[in-house]
Amino acid sequence: MILLLISTPLVAIGSALANFSFGGKSGDWIEYGLQLYPFGSSEPVEWERTEFLSVAGTMVTVRVTVYTATLIETNETSTVDLASQDDFLMRLFRIRVYFIPGGLGINDSVYLGDEFGARNYTIVGETTGSYVGAERRVIYANFSQQGRNYVFYWDKQTGVLTEGAMIVGGGALNAVFVTGTNMWGGAEYSLFIWIIIIIAIVLGVLTSRKNIMKKLHRKRDA
Repeated sequence: MILLLISTPLVAIGSALANFSFGGKSGDWIEYGLQLYPFGSSEPVEWERTEFLSVAGTMVTVRVTVYTATLIETNETSTVDLASQDDFLMRLFRIRVYFIPGGLGINDSVYLGDEFGARNYTIVGETTGSYVGAERRVIYANFSQQGRNYVFYWDKQTGVLTEGAMIVGGGALNAVFVTGTNMWGGAEYSLFIWIIIIIAIVLGVLTSRKNIMKKLHRKRDA
């Protein structure tokens, strides 16, 4: 449901976010599919899983895992203070895009990190969307920078990103969308889990085949 709404209200970084905290808790996780359109794919080519290891007010410690269908992984653990300018790079966007304080509404400001000029942007709208099996109230911001248009949606209650895109010339260049989570009711499926299951099935089939071949060889030898 990515919408292109061009608006660029900017406000200075202030102390307002100190009154807000992340809406998730320790043990929560959320996973995203990453689309990289320059490579000609409209399907996820990578997945990014964020696990919230510790949540205390505006202080959030996360472990981020990036993997592909071949299970090549990278892992990084970092702590971010949502009331500060803490930031670090993830696969498509910086961490400050992926989760913001929970409970924000229209006209509240949100800090999106160094990638977008180390400044605050304004929440310009609120709507309802369906994400991994549940209807969620979401807020969104959109703006232009250096000839590219951006739009991001966050779950209003928790503050986690639900979808976002960088758009150039009317077509999405890079996009991210939630594929699984345990942070709200509905489906909590994870593509990572399904990949593991598929590999286990394949290995099981190969093991069974080896056992059958051994038995056949024994019969022939007999």
